[in-house]
Order: sequence, then structure tokens, then C-alpha cells
Amino acid sequence: MSRLVRRFSWKLFLLVVALAALSLSAPEAWRRYQARQASSQDALAALELAHSQSLTNESLPAFELPELPAETPEFAPVAIEPVRNDFAAFETPKQVAKTGPVVAEQIDNDPSLPESPTRTAVKVEPAIEFEKPAEQPPAEVPAFTPPVEVPATPAEVPVPSPSPSPSPSEPRTLPDAANHSTLKPSVPPDVAPAPENASAGAWPHATALVAQLRELATEEPNVAHWAQQTITQLEDLAKVNSLASPQVGNILDQLHALSLQARELAVPLKSDNQRSRVLRSGYAIVRRIAVWQLAHAVAFESEHRQTATPSTTEWTVCLTQLEQKLQSIPGGSPWITYLRLPQARKLSNSETSATDRRDLARDILRRLNSTQFDPQQGDFAESPVFFELIASLKNWADEPVNLTSVLQAIEDYERQDLTAESTALAEFYQHIRWSPDKKLAELGDTINSYYRNGNVRVAISAELVNRFLPKEARMAEYVQDYIQGAYVEGNSEASTRLRLVLLPDRLRWRLGLEAQGEVASDTSSTKGPATFYQNGTSHYRVRKMLLVDRRGVKLFNAEAEANANNHLNDYETSYDSIPILGSIARAIARDQYDAAQDSARAEVEGKIRGRATTRIDQAVAEQLKKGQENFKVKLLEPMRKLNLEPAPVDMETTNDRLIARYRLAGHEQLASHTPRPQAPGDSLLSVQVHESAFNNLLNHLNLSGKRYELRELHKEVTSIFTANPPPPPDDLPEDVYVTFMESDPIRVDCEDGRVRLTIRIKQLEHGKSKWQNFTVRGYYAPYSDQLEANLARDGVIELIGERLRVGDQIALRGIFSRVLSRNRTLNLVNKQIALAPELRDQQVTQLVIHDGWMGVALGPKHPERKTIGVTRVKQKDGETR
Repeated sequence: MSRLVRRFSWKLFLLVVALAALSLSAPEAWRRYQARQASSQDALAALELAHSQSLTNESLPAFELPELPAETPEFAPVAIEPVRNDFAAFETPKQVAKTGPVVAEQIDNDPSLPESPTRTAVKVEPAIEFEKPAEQPPAEVPAFTPPVEVPATPAEVPVPSPSPSPSPSEPRTLPDAANHSTLKPSVPPDVAPAPENASAGAWPHATALVAQLRELATEEPNVAHWAQQTITQLEDLAKVNSLASPQVGNILDQLHALSLQARELAVPLKSDNQRSRVLRSGYAIVRRIAVWQLAHAVAFESEHRQTATPSTTEWTVCLTQLEQKLQSIPGGSPWITYLRLPQARKLSNSETSATDRRDLARDILRRLNSTQFDPQQGDFAESPVFFELIASLKNWADEPVNLTSVLQAIEDYERQDLTAESTALAEFYQHIRWSPDKKLAELGDTINSYYRNGNVRVAISAELVNRFLPKEARMAEYVQDYIQGAYVEGNSEASTRLRLVLLPDRLRWRLGLEAQGEVASDTSSTKGPATFYQNGTSHYRVRKMLLVDRRGVKLFNAEAEANANNHLNDYETSYDSIPILGSIARAIARDQYDAAQDSARAEVEGKIRGRATTRIDQAVAEQLKKGQENFKVKLLEPMRKLNLEPAPVDMETTNDRLIARYRLAGHEQLASHTPRPQAPGDSLLSVQVHESAFNNLLNHLNLSGKRYELRELHKEVTSIFTANPPPPPDDLPEDVYVTFMESDPIRVDCEDGRVRLTIRIKQLEHGKSKWQNFTVRGYYAPYSDQLEANLARDGVIELIGERLRVGDQIALRGIFSRVLSRNRTLNLVNKQIALAPELRDQQVTQLVIHDGWMGVALGPKHPERKTIGVTRVKQKDGETR
């Protein structure tokens, strides 16, 4: 059995998240979910449960995307619970992915939000159903057993506190330019400026949505009337001079009705692309209504709301009592330092500015709501010990909120989702999420749900896992044992088959590992003067359940069933050669043998069950420990270096698939807000990644305004992800020094079937030549060949700058044609997977890039089947067309 377990390839489990964790920057920290719903990072640990138990030549290799970092908590000790498994739950046939129609980018299939959040004025049922992630409050890196103080990481770009809301009679004004001078960088030359006088009232003009609808009306005559009606309502809303005006409710009702019409209008359209465009427009309305209705309700109910005035006396008493409690609790003292309680005493100090007080209060709240606690720390952080502290901190963190500025920040981000816009909106969210006003806090939750949604999703089928499990494992052993007091020796051969069973669960991954086998034995048993020779055949089944949720990995004790059958071939006694006495001895021995058969069978079955369960339990626990270490080195440490905060959004187990969605973002960053592409219904594996996952990571590389030599830059970046970074590519130019722009130095955009890489350079030096203030763009388009899915540079390199002469362009193109070489493709599926015999009947069925998302899927191969989203195919000579 131990050999069987060794052959179970937990590397295959790692495949579930290889694209997301190692390649698409999506591992996640675990989040307490008692009062919230969401998805998982410690799932990655389960997928590495026995990473070193390799099927040396049979393991499915990881995808070859650039390894992106992940930050997750230290794994909690594995809980081994003596709870009986529900055997009935395992009585399901072998789970395989259902073969269904290709759904391409139909947004109404495989939804992401089951329902829209509760609204105040109108209950919105979105035309496109999207998952609403539970709030996943990010926090600074907490300490682990025991907690220690970790300095707060300042935001890259400072963001001012929201200004007070204007009175209803005042025209809407954008945030003060002086206050936002550090927040709003100069708009890059490739970004269209915001329209002037777009709004005459308190409501911002939905510039990006209006442009989207006008383009839709022009290109799709069948929906032109609907688009124009929507534009009219949006323009009417922008003219309203108060967020609390009763007129707002009627307009939002009309927009709600129009959003519902989007699905009906999409049905008769001919192509998936046409339907997708209408549905995406409908969802663009939905996510705005979700925020607008709450903003309207908050404004209506709190026009005269006063900011809470904390009591300094009560605060001092609260801190004193809390410190006394923590000092009296074993292991509680380190929390005093971790939660910065000594500094918190200064909150009531008159010398401390209101801004500093609020910043400290919010930092403590983030620490107390960390996504990186282990289970024990998470339970303690949620205990009543901190209830009074949390209530007081929310009062200290409270401040007036300019709702118009919040709504304008959303529209700025919708129009151009650059770092400044992302940071501004994320900062507003951090301001209002802790509000003691429930409606205002709900508005924060809604912004979190729709603009910090999961930016990585992975779905893997049970069929794919079972394809890579060994079909049959055989193991021969020499037997030496005692059964019913008889000494037994001989030979046995065990044959075992493994399979993974998925047990449906909406909130976690519930996995069943089942081993069924037979043991054939040829043994002799000796007791006293008698020796018996027998052949035996035993059947057994071992089951072990694993639960993966936001608190970690929970292992249940393995349980087994066994059925032993024995056939007596012959027997002899020490008295066989003695006449008469030998016959009597044989008769007695046979009678005793027959009488002991039932008890002997029960003992044999018990030993089979005991050995099988013990070996499974020990092997999984040992390999989990090894997997944790491997996971820490490959994913945890790189994420800590980058100060990123992965957070779970959703985990689910269906009859066919394991599904995980998670968010890769710092607390000052946003994530996805657009509908993701839908995988074909018969996919064995599908992964969708939003461009925000890439850009959040790129922003945390801290390249802004810094000067690097290109080869040194390559070494520095790769050293974050591996202790032994590979050498720079041979064709990477030498003696080239680049100084990046202060904002968005490197950015990735996924749109219209291509990935656009934008590099904004303040100065580039090569030899005696210098070039300043220009932008470089390279495009990467997908191509596919059976199981290969790659991105290759497409078209010419674009250079954007005001003072670039012809000679400058020639020189710069020569440099960047080597930096962005056509010879270096981005491999989404590598050669080893393409050649894996287990996937011989599979192909890349989808490789789409659209609306900020990249989607890849593997599914059954058909002679006439073409990869969705791919227009280029690989030729025999290696070129593409």
C-alpha cells in the first residue's frame, strides 16, 4: 500500500493551480468564512499534498507561463479528525467532465455572480449573473505564532481622504486638483482625456459606458434603439444636481429595466461575439446600478449624518482592559505588539492629527481582519475579546465621505484603468469599508464585490485527475505474521486501483481518494504440530476524505472495508508418520482449523484494514508536510517579497469539477470588474486570468522612476521567484540602461484577441545615445497546435513619442526587436503536456483574449474542431500564419 501511495502523483494536484499559481499569479491566502463566502489559497497546499510522491515519467508538468509570485499564510497543522467518512458519498460512479456544447464567450453560462447584492431603492436582478465574492479584507502581513509587529507598507501612490459631500444645490465638482496632484499622473499620450463638462449635476457622467453603447448602436442596428434609450437615461442622471434627489429612483428603475432587456436582445443575434457585446453592455449597467442605488440610499438617509466623535475616556479604558486580557491569555501578549496597541494609545492625543488617527485605526482593523491568519489565529481574532476594540476603531476611522468623488473615481477607472485610477478607487473603498454607518459600509462591500472581484479562476475536472492516476499498481510482499496464534508465512501480491471522487460542496473543495484492490496470497500457517497450506484472495477498499477551505486542509482518518477468502490446499502434522495416531491428529487439526475459520477471517480482514488505513494516513500527512515546504519556497516567499495579498473569492466542488476563484491584489489595488470568457462545456481544464492579476504584480515590482541595466533588471526580477535565476537570454542587448516613468511603467492589456505590452520610458541610454519620454508597445497574439497554446509577438513594435525622428525610431526598433524578440514565445501549454499520452485525445479548445481577460481550455479533440479565439496556426517549419 505504501508503494501505491508513493505512486499517486500529487504533482497532478499541483497542475490544478499551476497556471494560476506559478504562471498566472493567482495563489491566495486563506480567509475565515464563517460569516462570509469565498474561495481559496490553501487549496494550493492540498493540491501539493504529496508533491514529492512523483510519478516520475507520468507526472503532468506545470504550464510554462512566467512564474508569478503568491503570498499565503503558513499552513496550519493538519487536523486529523476521527470522524467516520460518509461511505454513501463515495458511491458515485467515476466522475468525468460532461461533454457539452461549446459556449465560447456566452456570459449567461457558467455565471460568476449568482445574484446581485441587496439594493435599497430597487432590487436589481442583473441581466448577467455574476458571482458576488464575500468581502475579503486585505491586511498587512500578520505574524505567525506568535504574531509580531509588521510595519505597515505605505501605498505606492498617496491618496487623499475623501472631501465632504457638496450640498444638493451645488454643481458636481471633481476632487480638488491640488489634493490629487500626487494621485493623478499626466495622462499618457495613448489615453483619451476625459470629456469636459460631461456632467452638470452631482452624478458623474458614465463616459466609458456611453462610448460603449454608441459603438454598439453603430455596429449592431438591432439593438440601436435600446442603446440610445440607455444613453438618454444616463445623460438624464448626469444632470441631476443631488445624489439624494427623488428623481434618481425613477431613472435607476428605468436603467434596471433596460439592463434586463440586454439578455432578451442578445438571444436572436447570430454570433457569440454579437451576443457577448450586448451582454457585456448589460452587465456594465448592472455593476453601476449596484453602486448607484446604494449611493443614492446613503445620500438620502445621511444628508445630515455626523461623523462619530470617539470618547477618549472610553478608548483608554478599552485599551487598558484589552491589554490586561491579552496578558492573561497564554500566547496573547504578542498580539499587543502586532495590533500596535501602544501606538493606539496616541489616538486620543491632541497632538495626533485626525489623518494619522484614522490611518492607524484602519491599519489595526486590517491587521485584525488579516487574510493570512492560521486557523487558531483566525478564531482568536474573531473572538469577543476584540469586539469592543473593533467598535471603537471604526469610530476613530470614520470621516466624512464625498460620495460624488467616490462615483467619479469609479467612472475614471472604467474609462482608463491605470494605476492612479485603481489606487484612488481602492483607497475610497478602504475609507468606507470600516464605516460605523451600515449603509455606507454596505456601499464599500458592493465596490469590493464588483471592482475587486476574482481575477483568476481555475476549473479542473475529475476526469483529468483520474487520467493521470496509475491505472493499476502491483506490489509483491513476503508475509510473516500471526493469525489466531498461528505463525503465517509466504508470499502475497496486491493489485490496487486509485480514483478521485468529487463530492459536491458549494463552499469548499471536498475530495474523496479511493483505493480498491485485491490481495492474492500463497501461505502456510503453523500452530503446534499442525501446518496448513492455503491460497487466499482478499478484496479491500480504502477511502480518505479531504476538505480544503479557507482555514486550511482537513484530513479525515482513512477507513477501509475488506473481505478475505481462504482455500485450504493441504495440511500436515508432526504425527502423520505414526499409524492411527497420525489419523487422529489430522482429524483434530482439521476440526480446529474449521472452527477457527470465522475468527481467523475477521482477524485477517482487520489487519488488512488497519495496514491500509495506517499507510494512507501516514503517507498523506508526510507528503503534506513536504508540500508545505515546497509551497512556501516557490510561492509564499516571492509573494512576501512583493507585499501582495492574495485573497480567496470562491471555492466550489461540483460532481465534475473543482473550481476556485481568487484575487491577486494589494489592499491599495483593484481586481476584475468585467465578465470573464466562458470555457467550453466539455473542458477538462480551464483557466481564466484577468489583466489586473498581471498589472498588480507588475506594479509591486516597484520599477516606477528607477534606472536599470537591462540584464541586471532581468536578474533582479527573476531572483524574486527563484533562488537560482536563469541567465539572461542571449539576444537581450547589453549596455542598455532604462529609466521608467513614474506611473504605469509596464502594463499588460488583454483586448480584441491580443495581449498588448506597454512600456513607458522616461529615458533610455545606449552608448552615447539617449532618448527620453516615449512609449513602446508590443502585441502578442495566440496560436495553437493541438495541445500547444502559445502567444507570439504579432506585428511591428510601436513607438510613441513627440520627438522621435526617423533615425531614432530605427535605433529603438533595433533594441526592442531584441528585447521583445519574436523567438521568445509565451508558452501557455508546454511540450511535455502536448506529448503526454494521457492527453492524446485532447486539444486546446479555447484561447481567447477579450475585455481584459485571457481564457485557456483543454477539451476533446475532433477532426474539424478549431480552437476558439485562435486565428493563427503553427506550421511544420515552426512559423505561424
